[in-house]
Amino acid sequence: SRAFPGWTAEEIHAGLNEWTLSEQTNAVLERVGTVLGEREGTGPDNDPLLRSQRRRGRVEELCRLAARKFDEDTARQLAALLEPADADRLARAGSGIIECQTGPELLERVAGQNARRG
Repeated sequence: SRAFPGWTAEEIHAGLNEWTLSEQTNAVLERVGTVLGEREGTGPDNDPLLRSQRRRGRVEELCRLAARKFDEDTARQLAALLEPADADRLARAGSGIIECQTGPELLERVAGQNARRG
């Protein structure tokens, strides 16, 4: 249909009759959402809830990496420093995890970047 390009009647029927979304229905919805986003020039970060969830997931992943490379305390402190998390802050934190040799060095770098941003 024009409203949901690529979503067949059979897929709609199957999806609407599921108690919980199956992997197949989820894949169809992702496919249809991608087509609609391309058509409208939008993506997941245009939706406030998805944008927030994606950023939270990025923070969690960076903290897992910091815990693995340094320790859990560094990861907890990093999480606090990354709120609110914007894309630049997340990218710099990721670079810091790679480049820094110690947890305190990473935290100092991230805290210093936060202070410079205001």
